[in-house]
Amino acid sequence: MGVNSDDILQMRGIVKDFGGTRALDDVDFEVRSGEVHVLIGENGAGKSTLMNVLAGRFDDYQGQIIFDGQKVRIANPRQARDLGIGIIYQELSVLANLSVAENIMLGEEPSGRWTRKLDRAQLSAEARKTIAYLNFDLDPHERVEALSTARQCLVEIAASVRRNVKLLVFDEPTASLGREDTEKLFEVIRDLKANGLAIIYISHRLAELAAIADVVTVLRDGKNVGTKAIGECPVSEMSRMMLGHVLSEVFPEKTNKPGRCILKVRGLTRKGSFDDISFDLRAGEVLGIAGLLGSGRTEIARAMFGADRASGAVEFRGRPLTKRSPQICCLGGIGMVSEDRKRHGNITGRSVAENLNISILERLSGFLGFQSRRRLTAQAQSMIGRLKINPPKPAMNIQQLSGGNQQKVIVGRWLALNPQVIIFDEPTQGIDIATKSQIYELIMKLACEGKGIILICSELIELAKLADRILVVRDGRLASEMEGPIDNVDLLFEACAQKKESA
Repeated sequence: MGVNSDDILQMRGIVKDFGGTRALDDVDFEVRSGEVHVLIGENGAGKSTLMNVLAGRFDDYQGQIIFDGQKVRIANPRQARDLGIGIIYQELSVLANLSVAENIMLGEEPSGRWTRKLDRAQLSAEARKTIAYLNFDLDPHERVEALSTARQCLVEIAASVRRNVKLLVFDEPTASLGREDTEKLFEVIRDLKANGLAIIYISHRLAELAAIADVVTVLRDGKNVGTKAIGECPVSEMSRMMLGHVLSEVFPEKTNKPGRCILKVRGLTRKGSFDDISFDLRAGEVLGIAGLLGSGRTEIARAMFGADRASGAVEFRGRPLTKRSPQICCLGGIGMVSEDRKRHGNITGRSVAENLNISILERLSGFLGFQSRRRLTAQAQSMIGRLKINPPKPAMNIQQLSGGNQQKVIVGRWLALNPQVIIFDEPTQGIDIATKSQIYELIMKLACEGKGIILICSELIELAKLADRILVVRDGRLASEMEGPIDNVDLLFEACAQKKESA
């Protein structure tokens, strides 16, 4: 690649090894000021590793970095920040117990002239200047913990801009956002771009990229396989470049046949979250729950599973679940794959085998309750093969797996229990298109085996293509029911976003 005076960033011949594995293999990557440059690839393709080199998290890389016209060796995160590189990670780094202003001014808190006491008036005034410059709807005095995920993201952007950032990286920013909040974030990104900021944008949601991107770079197996203008790179081409072949059909053929009712929910209510939710679930059915972020869809699932207390009745296979709890539901045959794999999913610091087997340790234990390492390993290997978990190493630390493979481990843990009803809450959040396709196939296979599936997704196309019926939730209430599959996804979105009629 030739030198371009408009390039704020040039990464040349970047190589990074982890032991005997080459994560980045002679990667070139360039970004211009006033450009949104999308970086995509499957999990494990090298995206995060490349950005961690840029962020100063790895100082043992080979290659050359030119930033803002100067050759630099980025050895630590502080140096990256001082250069003007900011990264907005999917898991935000805002401090929830502090105010908006305190987060924006963190590290630059003003003090009085004659004392070191914090000057809160000045703190608020300086934060307001940044908020006004960005035209954000934020109250400097509001605690960050009270904000939605989308607005917390705005706080982190404001803090980065305050530090005179020249290049801003967004790592899966819309993974936990609904459509409305995603559009607001896109408006912010367009404004930042108009102000000359360089933007690197990482996302697995390929369909959304055309709305903001100028250029797309695809990584595969640690290599740059191509950079194209967004107008020359439709979703089908992105998929081909990512996978190395044409992905002709992402969603599997619907071959399941719903049967008898196995789960009844009546009048489920949790004050302040949702009210009077009633529905049936049939064996072999994929039942979708759709709604915008904050509609109450996840809260409904958690209450049904016994994770949150709620009134109302739940009947499973003809028997009432009077004292609902996750333990009782698990023993009875109901499983739930949580939307937050970090907080409610994986056991960090433990091996893949331990995470896969944690739900069935008693069954795998030998005489007198002693655990059999042979049984544990055999069970883990069986599930690894079934779910195509890669790399197929039971002893590997769970945190060393890509996000998509970590998600497979969580699913595998529930499959080991052989539940008759499985709740999937955002099962494809933050994973690549190939792994998504595997999850879709698994859901359909489970439905064909007679399992009852409850599916909650922010990406409405997943519900539209996979669900037999879709319950639409608005403002904590069941607003409508739609038969699936649905060809026109816009109809489903309109049903979710429809405003309540005035009385």
